[in-house]
Amino acid sequence: MIENRYLFIDTSSFFMHVAIIENDNVLYQFKEQMPSDMAANMVPNIKLAFDNVPFDLKDITKIFVVNGPGSFTGIRVGVTAAKVIAWALKKEIVTISSLEYLATTPVDTKYVIPAIDARRGYVYAGVYDLDLNIVMEDKHILFLNLEDYIKDGTVVSRDELDGSIKPQEDVLKVVLKHAHDKGLNPHSVNPNYLKLTEAEERKLGIQND
Repeated sequence: MIENRYLFIDTSSFFMHVAIIENDNVLYQFKEQMPSDMAANMVPNIKLAFDNVPFDLKDITKIFVVNGPGSFTGIRVGVTAAKVIAWALKKEIVTISSLEYLATTPVDTKYVIPAIDARRGYVYAGVYDLDLNIVMEDKHILFLNLEDYIKDGTVVSRDELDGSIKPQEDVLKVVLKHAHDKGLNPHSVNPNYLKLTEAEERKLGIQND
């Protein structure tokens, strides 16, 4: 049997999540809230992960990295780590939306609506069915504009959005969904913020009221 070994990295929020999957088994995962020193803890936690599995970093088949939306600084940490490893080991990267990853949270409604507070009534949000098929593409949107989906769905968010539940992500579900995706050359992998930073908007004279 061919062994498929994956490294998963998510630093898109205040949590760092590193996991190692072999075929359809999660061999190791580290997930901890880390509001500071995300970059300094990235390499030690990847090393710790491989100290706990019976193979080396060079033996992985593919790297999965969550590339946003979310924390501008956090996303860069995870994406940069994935790109450096992929370039050094000549591995491919599969990017995962942070919203799709939130959507792996178990719910008992027709839709799951992952959402991240973007302030002033806006959210980064998508709508997925329970098999992670896209119903509404991830976008920067007014939370009120999701009400038609909310009637048949559950909002999942780390933020205190109206009616939302806290996430309970399933790393295996999202990795297996994308296990056969064609990987990307590390040089073509970038953060997906879904919108410009406020500094970039001011520079371009864009206002979101």
